[in-house]
Amino acid sequence: MYALIHIPLAEQPPLLRRIAAWLRPGGWFVATTGHRAGVDENWLGGGAPMWWSHADAATNRGWMTQAGLTVEREEFVPEGDGGHALFWARRP
Repeated sequence: MYALIHIPLAEQPPLLRRIAAWLRPGGWFVATTGHRAGVDENWLGGGAPMWWSHADAATNRGWMTQAGLTVEREEFVPEGDGGHALFWARRP
């Protein structure tokens, strides 16, 4: 669910196009996207960095639509001081 947020931002639109092509007509794509970009230098207090690569929800919705998917549902999933957008999209 949280895989896209660890892929460099520039690579996400082409990946979404490939994913859309993998789906059968009527097939579902469920993805979690985020709201901030950057790095957490001490992820989960373990001393290791974790990189985040996020566009905002509107941008992600646009990329999914441009990839040929229809966003059927979107909701905000709170986490700490921020959160993520959870999308349900379908290939027509």
